[in-house]
Amino acid sequence: MQIDKDTQALIDERVKNNAPPLESFTPQELRDIRAKMAETPLELRVNLSHVDDFFVEGTLGPIKLRKYFDGMSSNANGEKNPLIIYFHGGGFVMGDLESHDLVCRHLCKDTKATVIAVDYKLAPENKFPASIIDAQDAIIKIIKEAENLKIDKNKIILCGDSAGGALAAVGTIMSRDNIVPKVHGQILVYPWVDLTMCRRSMDINLEGMILNKSTIEYFANHYLNSYEEQVDWRASPILTPDLSGLPTTYIFGAGLDPLVDEGDAFRRRLLSFGNEVYYRLFPGQMHAFLSNSVQLPTALICLKEMSEAAKNIFSKL
Repeated sequence: MQIDKDTQALIDERVKNNAPPLESFTPQELRDIRAKMAETPLELRVNLSHVDDFFVEGTLGPIKLRKYFDGMSSNANGEKNPLIIYFHGGGFVMGDLESHDLVCRHLCKDTKATVIAVDYKLAPENKFPASIIDAQDAIIKIIKEAENLKIDKNKIILCGDSAGGALAAVGTIMSRDNIVPKVHGQILVYPWVDLTMCRRSMDINLEGMILNKSTIEYFANHYLNSYEEQVDWRASPILTPDLSGLPTTYIFGAGLDPLVDEGDAFRRRLLSFGNEVYYRLFPGQMHAFLSNSVQLPTALICLKEMSEAAKNIFSKL
């Protein structure tokens, strides 16, 4: 089993401090912990010209969004930007606009695209399919406001990590089925696309890891109303009967991740339906490394490669 030196240092620190497992906390305690982790040292901050929060009205109530744009002026000359819609990870239980703010800033800076992050509703207060409904509504409302947001409707990518990767995948399938407007690519980072939790990598359980099967079960139990929902394609998009006709897909995996097998399996299923798919594994990384570039600087490499992936998708449109 390959372990990156920074990953090993973080694992050693967690073991030394006898860090309790995530599933020992309440959802609200987890959110508070995650909020503290989101604080970025001054020297690592990414400055952009415009970062603005706004709301759209969804089926289940207001949805908070954050728009990232970097330029001399906010498209004052009428020029329209490509768009990345970002869905954060956190097991559908934690995470928000702050937890992945640095990720979105890097993507905006490196791609020169507009990035809009979606603060979808969390479980257990809002169980399945609340996050799906919010994601669907957000995609529809954002693209409907493309003119006002100075967005090029012909250059749109859905992106997300972990639970957010699942939301991006579901949104892309909905786009193909004309449930939401057309999107042109998806970028998924260690996506949680199979809530049956039956794949072999679920057995990965190294002391000090942030995520293991028990943690995943904790999130699933808070998110789902019943075991039967595990096989609903919106909860487990890998189980979608027909995955044909989807846009270009990039999937990034982490080798020390209980979800790594399902990301690879999703890649293979997409390929079997004739889709264009690219896969990149970071073998020495564990789950959630993308949003922890302070301690796991390999995240910066992943962010650069995600940005290149986005630019490659945009360049073909």
